[in-house]
Amino acid sequence: MKTWQQTAQQLPVQVRPIQGETTISYVFRLADANDLARPTILLGALGQPTRGLTQFLIDNYDVRLNSLALQRLETFTGTPQGHLRTVLPGLHHPGDALPEEIPAIRVVKAWNLRDYCDHCTARLPGRQAVKTYTLYFPALCRKHSRWLATKTDLTHTPEIITAHRRHGRLLASAGDRQWTYQQLHRASWIVSEWARSSYRAIPRLHELWQARGKLLTGLHTPFNPSNLLVYPEAIALAEIFCDLGWRRHVAMVRELEMTNFYRRIAARLNQPQDFVDWLSRPSMRLRRRGGYDWIANPLQQWITQLRHTHQKIRTKFYERHNGFSPTPFPETRHFK
Repeated sequence: MKTWQQTAQQLPVQVRPIQGETTISYVFRLADANDLARPTILLGALGQPTRGLTQFLIDNYDVRLNSLALQRLETFTGTPQGHLRTVLPGLHHPGDALPEEIPAIRVVKAWNLRDYCDHCTARLPGRQAVKTYTLYFPALCRKHSRWLATKTDLTHTPEIITAHRRHGRLLASAGDRQWTYQQLHRASWIVSEWARSSYRAIPRLHELWQARGKLLTGLHTPFNPSNLLVYPEAIALAEIFCDLGWRRHVAMVRELEMTNFYRRIAARLNQPQDFVDWLSRPSMRLRRRGGYDWIANPLQQWITQLRHTHQKIRTKFYERHNGFSPTPFPETRHFK
């Protein structure tokens, strides 16, 4: 009789899953904590695998489960399926193309994985490494103030830790994680371009980034900014990008009324009036070796793209109301 055909029972030693962890990582830790000779024994006990199982799967793979295999995982762990689905992203994807009449699993390639905090891992039951998805929290170990992607110590940069909390609230309220990450990616790119041209253009931010870079391990400068260096400002800008009210404002108002949007950004970044004027410029002076280059202002590119996307809505609105009616703009849901 195969292990997946045997009756499932709750294991003696329970292991808490970590937010964003791969299912394979969690199962291997659970097996190790219960002193199983090989972690693949427990993985194979979930269901009939569609390919051979080896211990090397933890590095770049995850597993899909059909409903019966998920029930067995629930029994082994003593953890309700709802909680397992919330914590383990691999369970968001059902085991399509798997037989439904028996417990079955399918090993799949996993992308964008990272190691969990090694300080925390050392205290967890089981000696296996912990693998988590990059797109899911935590990106930061608050207990040890370490950025997990690079294991950077953030003890002296509390603003990054605060930004991470805001990032979490943004994801929780957005409902669409993928769309929210797209806004954050765009915001990070924009702020990074600002940093490269900040030497004379935005001195207050330039000094802030220089000071922060000196507190971070590794090479972090405004001229070659890392995502971590500009993370607080990127989160602040992403919060505005994800605000459907402001997206509607940018998409619908006339060009002369765009100043309120620039003021909002300046206020979120704690910048003076001259930063508002700088944001409205179509191009930026970028310092490079041997001189300077002029490049398009990335914020203006974002504005142009958003206005182009909703050009038909804007044109139809002003044709209908001739610009003088107090009729409100269309609902915000149209501007995501």
